[in-house]
Amino acid sequence: MLPREKLIKFGITSLENHELLALILGHGSRTENIFSISKRLLNDYGINPLLKIQNTAEITSIYKIGPTQAAKLIAAVELGRRIYKKSDNNLVKITNAGDVFDYIKPLGDFKREIIYGLYLNTRNILVHEEILAMGSLESSSIHTKDIFYPAITNNTYSIILVHNHPSEDPTPSEADICFTKEVEKASILLQIPFLDHIIIAKDRYYSFNENN
Repeated sequence: MLPREKLIKFGITSLENHELLALILGHGSRTENIFSISKRLLNDYGINPLLKIQNTAEITSIYKIGPTQAAKLIAAVELGRRIYKKSDNNLVKITNAGDVFDYIKPLGDFKREIIYGLYLNTRNILVHEEILAMGSLESSSIHTKDIFYPAITNNTYSIILVHNHPSEDPTPSEADICFTKEVEKASILLQIPFLDHIIIAKDRYYSFNENN
């Protein structure tokens, strides 16, 4: 049964996440059907809050979908994000690494390395978040300016950096350590507190702050 028919017959809650995406996108590409594309999107980005795509070019080139489809997806996600943040009951307060792990634990299940930024206000309330890069720190997939730019443009107070280890071992590599030191130096220069860098791997995490 197609998602639209399923929705009409059984209601919106009967649809799985990839079926909801399929409804938003409408159709696949010439080489891949819509269900396959939807599942790949979820596998690479995850469901909200990880489904945080910033621009159409980011997904049109990888998933071979049109700019109109990509715009629909981005609009749907952004609308959901805005509605979600309207309620004070949904405010996320982060005071330690455990809070971060509880909030973004699904990141540890991804088979692709993702570098994620959490941006807080002076009361440690999460006010902005986004995927900063996809790829390991060893491949220099991100620069320090990419981390602090969202903090400046969104007028946030502090930053927490998070990334996953698909190897299921959260122990930091030499590249992780060196990069963390670079970010710390930049935070001092820009006077934007860098609270922690947390590595998530399955059901475990490593916090640079907790390990000094």
